[in-house]
Amino acid sequence: MPAYINEIFNSVQGEGPYVGVRQVFVRFEGCQLHCAYCDTPQTRKVSGTCRIEKTPGSGDFYSVKNPLERDEVAGLIRKLWSPSTRHVSLTGGEPLIYSDFIMSLDIEYPIYLETNAGFPEKARELKDKVTIASCDIKLPEHDSTDHYDELLKNELETISIFNETSKTFVKVIILPETTKQSLSSAVDGVASIDRNMPFVLQPVTSNTSVSSSKLAELMDFAGKKLKDVRAIPQTHKMMNLL
Repeated sequence: MPAYINEIFNSVQGEGPYVGVRQVFVRFEGCQLHCAYCDTPQTRKVSGTCRIEKTPGSGDFYSVKNPLERDEVAGLIRKLWSPSTRHVSLTGGEPLIYSDFIMSLDIEYPIYLETNAGFPEKARELKDKVTIASCDIKLPEHDSTDHYDELLKNELETISIFNETSKTFVKVIILPETTKQSLSSAVDGVASIDRNMPFVLQPVTSNTSVSSSKLAELMDFAGKKLKDVRAIPQTHKMMNLL
């Protein structure tokens, strides 16, 4: 099956514990959630075109028609690989929607999956193909879904699945209104899976910033049950990168 893709380009990973690592990004279209803070709202629905970077890191793009076939995508990834590139980042939107496409993607590079972790059955299909899994846990104040308890259950199951075979970490977006109470289910859930799993608090990138005191308070709260709690902002925004 072909896939609807928003863009393919080479840049630097700006989030989480692999910040600063060069990657080829494949940004899929389509997402089952509607997070209030979403920084790629254009990917929620599918579109008729995909933009492709001409050369690695150039920021110069051309457009092709959607959807794209797997062999075409594999060829574009190879073209955009560079000597310092280390992973292919499958992001979105929500890449797990295209689990069949990803399974059939014949590339020789390590896969770094960025997912909202809402599809455990698809995670199970892909767990042996993914090298690094960046899994979100949404909080109630993110306004991501009308069925929060079900989403949280699916997220924790997905995280547990990927943790069996992949280098897995959890990322939680922190809003100014985030509290210890709203974070507690995420902390308890990850602690029940693996206390050593990296747990990244990412302050939202917006005009309303998260205070340093709040971030410190939430880190200490999570640190009572988890051994690797980090605060990492969106660094690619600081460097004006994609």
